[in-house]
Amino acid sequence: MGETKNQHIFDFFKKAKESGQLAHGYLFWGPDNGEGMNVALWLGKILEVNNFDILQISVEKEKKEISINQIRAAKKHLNLSPYSGLYKLVIIGEAEKLNSEAANALLKMLEEPHRNTILILITSEPEILPKTIVSRLQEIRFRPTSLNQASKNLLNKKYTDLLQKSLNSIFKDIEKIVKEETEIIPLLDSWMFWFREKMIDEAKTEVNGKFLKIIREIQKTKNLISSTNVNQRLAMENLVLNIKG
Repeated sequence: MGETKNQHIFDFFKKAKESGQLAHGYLFWGPDNGEGMNVALWLGKILEVNNFDILQISVEKEKKEISINQIRAAKKHLNLSPYSGLYKLVIIGEAEKLNSEAANALLKMLEEPHRNTILILITSEPEILPKTIVSRLQEIRFRPTSLNQASKNLLNKKYTDLLQKSLNSIFKDIEKIVKEETEIIPLLDSWMFWFREKMIDEAKTEVNGKFLKIIREIQKTKNLISSTNVNQRLAMENLVLNIKG
């Protein structure tokens, strides 16, 4: 693969292969899940993993979560000897969508990894994953593309400027936005992206912790509004209080 903004990742894995220091589990995270998948498949290629020895897992059609049955299939896959070559590989896309049972089953796999197996989780929302899982993975962070079109679509200045206003002004604007239902999710996505960018740019651990907490609250609110009959105005006001507090 040619030079990219994430060339450091390709270089890292080339050196890990040469030195024999590959980990059993990796967490690929960044704004572009597609690029994470490309790198995972590229890793399989340079390790000469047979296609039969690579299992890709993602949310099944018409489903909303990755199920425990899918993780059981991954465990069975890794338990078998390689068809050819040295390694067995499992790649889990949209890993933030693991349901609780699947996450628990995955944790057990990570606690007792098999020799010459590699498990890769790919996500754009690492803050949602259980800390017990993240702590057992080597994190590989993908650099964001500065102000690409996808970012512009998410990062709406009108919404981020809203957070600079007083509480009363924010609440008044939220009341109007809630009435325009199509604006709520774009607003939350914009806030999510904005705080992620701040978290990536900020090196201080204590500040990162604050941003991480805010990101989780935004995601929680987004899930409530998307999948329940929660009072949207109250949910948004509560979120703002958490952000501004």
